[in-house]
Amino acid sequence: MPHNHRYRKNRKDLFVGRVENDVASPCLSGEKLHDVVSEYGGIVFGLQSGKQKFPGFSLTYNWVKRSIFWELPYWKTNLLRHNLDVMHIEKNVFENIFNTVMNVKGKTKDNIKARLDVALFCNRKNMELVCDESRVAKPRASFVLKKNAQLLVYKWLKSLRFPDGHASNISRLVNTEECILYGIKYFRTVRYFSYIKVFSLFFIIENI
Repeated sequence: MPHNHRYRKNRKDLFVGRVENDVASPCLSGEKLHDVVSEYGGIVFGLQSGKQKFPGFSLTYNWVKRSIFWELPYWKTNLLRHNLDVMHIEKNVFENIFNTVMNVKGKTKDNIKARLDVALFCNRKNMELVCDESRVAKPRASFVLKKNAQLLVYKWLKSLRFPDGHASNISRLVNTEECILYGIKYFRTVRYFSYIKVFSLFFIIENI
């Protein structure tokens, strides 16, 4: 974030007791990256590479191996060395948000580790774990829908219909009794949620 961003000075909610002054890592060109990785010796490629560590690991970089693509003579001058699958990213982002808002067991990002980080880095007592002698309780977050609101969302998905030829029947993948969405494959997910992601968020906001 920008150096003068107001969040950097938020000692209460974001950075407990401190001001965040760290800057982003420099964006290196292909030639500079090539010079860095060329200094590493004893590189092992393939399945036997394991997690190799070189001088400066975790300080200036987090690489565990040198990609074999650097052996290509033109790789250091490539303008685009990383091909990002936008559809796959869109699918993952929506599923993470949906599973977190709907509090899907085993798939929500609002898990125990996230709550431990909240206690460590943030000043949000209402989000911290509640521990007693026999169990650990996780208070419901404000962004998690209640059971009745979750049921409304699943019923809405169950009744959703698309124009012919645009998507298959999503109602077969919705279980309103157990409040679960299952069996959606990659290509189906992209098409389904490219249509409903905006409408579902409006629906959720109106029924909180």
